[in-house]
Amino acid sequence: MSTNDAFALKDDAFHFEMFKTHGVGALQLSVARIGPLQLKLRGVQTAQNLRELDYDALHLVNTRFCEECVEAFGASQLVQYFLLTASDAVKLAGSTAIHQLNLSTGALLICCAGAPSEAYSVIEQTRPRGGCLEGVSPDILLDTGLRAPQLRELGYTNRTLQAQTKATIFQLQKLEF
Repeated sequence: MSTNDAFALKDDAFHFEMFKTHGVGALQLSVARIGPLQLKLRGVQTAQNLRELDYDALHLVNTRFCEECVEAFGASQLVQYFLLTASDAVKLAGSTAIHQLNLSTGALLICCAGAPSEAYSVIEQTRPRGGCLEGVSPDILLDTGLRAPQLRELGYTNRTLQAQTKATIFQLQKLEF
């Protein structure tokens, strides 16, 4: 569809199926300043539909966009479709989206299983330094592949880690403390 053809269309012709059919995605919709609430009125009914239009976790870092998404689709749907990978966790860490989506550090780290570099980045972006693992299961930390050298760089000691995660002596040993 050419630009001239698009200008000739009536407003109600701009809907989810038309966007998908003609390859209109996040970039074009953002440039046109069509936000989540407007998209919902145009047939984008779920967070999954939003993903089909090439939106990803990085878009949720924009406070206003995330706020509209939560209003349009709900936080739980957004988490279900936008927090899928370790990369998504890194994108969201340290942003206002964490609070808007009611995400914990533990939830982000679960996505980082087997991805110690990404887990390191998540913790590095989360505040307070050396104090963001309160309530995170030591098993989640073990699953990420992080160990004492990286955790020390991030401001953790065996004492602070044990206090925040309730790690047993055995778990601390597995974490190489």
